[in-house]
Amino acid sequence: MKGRSSIVIFLGALLLGIGACSTSPTQSAARAAVDSARAAYGAGDYGRTIAILNRAKEIDGADTDTQVAAHKLLAFSYCVTNRIAQCRAEFSKSLDLNPRFDLSPAEKGHPIWGPAFESARRRHASSS
Repeated sequence: MKGRSSIVIFLGALLLGIGACSTSPTQSAARAAVDSARAAYGAGDYGRTIAILNRAKEIDGADTDTQVAAHKLLAFSYCVTNRIAQCRAEFSKSLDLNPRFDLSPAEKGHPIWGPAFESARRRHASSS
């Protein structure tokens, strides 16, 4: 019996260790919020995109990639609703999280958020 209880304890500890490596509830909720915001953005509902991401406080506790994706979606949404200062601020947050954050060539060519991103990038570079 003693050997058996050691195996049970070992397997329990192993399963706890594996569970610790899985996605946290905060991370899962943050990803779900970003996915929901992407769907709203894809449907052209920029106000809803902004609302979803501004309400999703769990994004602040998510991994860097998830946070950057949220700020990028917010930036795009603010830009297309003519809130350029807020757009630049969201790009700046992305750059604070990941100084190598960049837009794709097609995104850089966008007439609204391309210049807003470049402005945020220059400001970020000069403050670093």
